[in-house]
Amino acid sequence: MLVAGEDATEDFMAIHSADARKQLADFHIGTLVGTLSSKKVEDEETSGSFLHPKKWKQVKLTRIKDVSKDTKIFRFQLTDAEQELGLPFGQHVYVRLRRRVAHQERSEIVQGEVVQRAYTPLSKRNAKGFIDLLIKYVSVSA
Repeated sequence: MLVAGEDATEDFMAIHSADARKQLADFHIGTLVGTLSSKKVEDEETSGSFLHPKKWKQVKLTRIKDVSKDTKIFRFQLTDAEQELGLPFGQHVYVRLRRRVAHQERSEIVQGEVVQRAYTPLSKRNAKGFIDLLIKYVSVSA
């Protein structure tokens, strides 16, 4: 529903596994020909709530607090220090980023696939200027 009426390729790829992507071939009914407008992150606004149900917003990671060996609290700064997140009770936010991948031939970190996950914020509903997310992760060794 978040991308109804729009090209959902990037959203699909961000949340589905490689196995799910392989299954796409069985359900392919055609290829769209023509130009599609690409999604853009909305220009930063400082009035009203930060979140918008149909537009991606950029945030800046400002703090990482260790909770355990595989869990951390990530604090992200909103556009304005006085801005409220604007998330209704019981809802979650989608976080989208590009994986960092070690390029084997050049021995450097390059941008990988888009990953998207849903999180329920840890920060209080009336917090202003930031959002805290509790994230458990698995380290991948090279």
